[in-house]
Parts: sequence; structure tokens; C-alpha cells
Amino acid sequence: YGSISMKKMGIACSALLCLVAFGVASADEDASILYKTRCQSCHGADGSLAPAKGVVPIKGQNADNLLTMLEGYKNGIFGGAQKRVMEGVVKRLSDEQLKNLAAYVSTL
Repeated sequence: YGSISMKKMGIACSALLCLVAFGVASADEDASILYKTRCQSCHGADGSLAPAKGVVPIKGQNADNLLTMLEGYKNGIFGGAQKRVMEGVVKRLSDEQLKNLAAYVSTL
């Protein structure tokens, strides 16, 4: 878990720093990169994978529901078996990044 999580965080941070430095990414591009670097390995390229037994895939869920879950993970008040994993994934994301990520995932 540790090395995989740190690798994902390193990739995400590098990508975000590049985007900030060059100012070339829209919110959709930023959310796409966040999804690819933080979510795709467990949820799949299109959000159709269930990352653990009993977990519903995120594909097909609406943005409001996704945002509520992401905020809950960030605040430590939501989640079951994957709570710690998800807390680590979203803990350092801004409210705007969570909103953009939820909107992006709802389009998968």
C-alpha cells in the first residue's frame, strides 16, 4: 500500500505542479488527470470496476452523490472497508478539485 500510494501521490503532485506552472489546464483536464492518477487503478478507466467486494462501481452515479461521498471521505465521516484508502486519495484535494472530480466522474 505505502509505495503504491506514495507513487500515485507523487505522480498527481507532479502533474498538478506542471498544470499550475503553465496554466494550461481547464477544470475538466485537471479532473481527468486527477482521475487517472488517483482513481483509475481501483475504479477502472471508465469507473465500472468495483474496487472491493460489496462496493458499487462509481460509473453512472450523479455528481451530487459523488461529491457527497468524496467530501465524506475527506472529512473522515464516510466509508466502509476502503475508508482509509479513500481518505488518503482525497485528503489534500481542494473543495474545487473535489467538485470538478465528481462532475468528471459523473460523465464516465
